[in-house]
Amino acid sequence: MTYEGYMLVLFGAVIVIQQLIIYLMYVRIRQLLHEVNSIAGRMKLTDTELENLICRVEEFKKSRI
Repeated sequence: MTYEGYMLVLFGAVIVIQQLIIYLMYVRIRQLLHEVNSIAGRMKLTDTELENLICRVEEFKKSRI
């Protein structure tokens, strides 16, 4: 093989490795988005739950003073 042939094989291998890294990053981003969505589902509060929480905190403050 000539010098150009070696360079062609080297660059081809680099491109394949880059594609593998991009795919792994894509999979990790999908996992993180799934985790964020599951956490967001647990953090949603309704208005009544929030009002109850505020009232309890205020009562706790008053009882400690």
